[in-house]
Amino acid sequence: MTKRPVAKRAVICVFDGLRPDRVTAELMPNLWRFATEGTWFRESRSVFPSVTRVAAASFATGSRPQSHGIVDNAFFDPSVVPDAILNTANAAHLRAAEARYDGRFVEAESFGGALEQAGKRYAVVHTGSAGTTYLVNHRARAQGHWTFAVEGPEATQTPEAVAEAVARFGPLPATPTPRIAEMAYGTKVFVDRVLTEKRPEAALIWFCEPDTAYHYRGIGSKDALKATRAVDGHFGEILDAIAAGPDAEETVVVAMSDHGQIAMTGEVDLNDLLTEAGFPTASAPGEGIEVLATKGSTCGLSLRDPDPARLAALAAVLMDLPETGMLFSRNHSAVQGMEEGREEGIVPGTLPYGRVGVDHVRAPDLFWIARSSLSPDAQGLPGTGLHTGGTGVQLGGGMHGGLHPVELNTMLAFGGAVAPALGEVSDPADLTDIVPTLLHLLDCPIPAGMTGRPLRAVTGEERQESGVQTLAAGRGGFEQRLVLAVTGDRSIPLSGGPSRGGL
Repeated sequence: MTKRPVAKRAVICVFDGLRPDRVTAELMPNLWRFATEGTWFRESRSVFPSVTRVAAASFATGSRPQSHGIVDNAFFDPSVVPDAILNTANAAHLRAAEARYDGRFVEAESFGGALEQAGKRYAVVHTGSAGTTYLVNHRARAQGHWTFAVEGPEATQTPEAVAEAVARFGPLPATPTPRIAEMAYGTKVFVDRVLTEKRPEAALIWFCEPDTAYHYRGIGSKDALKATRAVDGHFGEILDAIAAGPDAEETVVVAMSDHGQIAMTGEVDLNDLLTEAGFPTASAPGEGIEVLATKGSTCGLSLRDPDPARLAALAAVLMDLPETGMLFSRNHSAVQGMEEGREEGIVPGTLPYGRVGVDHVRAPDLFWIARSSLSPDAQGLPGTGLHTGGTGVQLGGGMHGGLHPVELNTMLAFGGAVAPALGEVSDPADLTDIVPTLLHLLDCPIPAGMTGRPLRAVTGEERQESGVQTLAAGRGGFEQRLVLAVTGDRSIPLSGGPSRGGL
């Protein structure tokens, strides 16, 4: 019998927004070498919506939005923010949400909680927003963990971590895109303070690049290349520090991203289109407004007054728009009577939330995904699409949130002395599988609520065969499809889009 691998430490490096097709020997030699010499899950996926703070919560809790309740980067919850969108990047909104839900805004147990129960320490260095810093370990203070935020003391539950860093390494940097100085500062804190001195059983660093440069400079731009090379250099520093430490032979290392990005090549004013069609729509409540809509390439749409007939009519209008790529609604109570391969949400013609793991009470009435394609962008990279504007991203910049295979595909590789060296593998995996795998390797109990599963290619167990399932739904001239990887009783969304003229 093969001895079960057990790690003493786990080190996680997150490259926000990194597309796996940008991990090459020329552009990212350190990450490329690590991935090809370890086990690289080439078909790893994000979750839906494929946005950063949903991804952070899903990674941290080993579960999808329908379990943890973070259903989008921003969503409507009038019990927390009555007159605007609840923005999960906003520290004040998060504090209000925590108060409203009695500390259960995130409804699922997390990696941090599982580590605390096992008597293990966890340290986080974050170079992104206060919201992602919170969601990656949402009870850090209560669990006695340590979280540094380059955004400053107000962006972390443990502001003393920021005070320690400033006293040791000098003032926090603040630079324009790309955020090179923030990543360098964060790496210094991670290597010198966390890995060398604090030496917790689990440590995570979240790099804000190349995501920021992808968004505001373009995925293949010079600034994006600069940011990508810089973050790869910092990853090399971290690997060197691990190799020089006393626990190198008992350390598992994970290199991952939370989502990919595609280039925005067109803009659609969805609010105006719906208003003209008889559904007054805005991104904040107001007199006469019937539909509340978030912004981006994936938008949440909710009627202010529930009405099944009006909701079906709204969906019909959206299905008639050429800019519509996909449309989802809450689960139907039954799918009996539908032909094989077709499945609908509660609104006719839509696909069901349950198939993408977002059927939660906080979810909007509809999720609308803008049309996208595999056509190349201005730099020749595959993946282009539409968005609504209002996000700060100009045409040519990168976006994410939907089910395009490029924005769903994530970087995921395990390495270090504990992990096997299988090279590139095609086993289905998503963000929810990472924490269960690490808990397994650290010999910690996996909370019952985690829906992700330990990855057998890493744990050494017999790997399961998987297949592909395609679901379709639509009405009139609108047809959409969702492609899923199916392993046993579990499915992972691989891609989705319109059935005709799409992906």
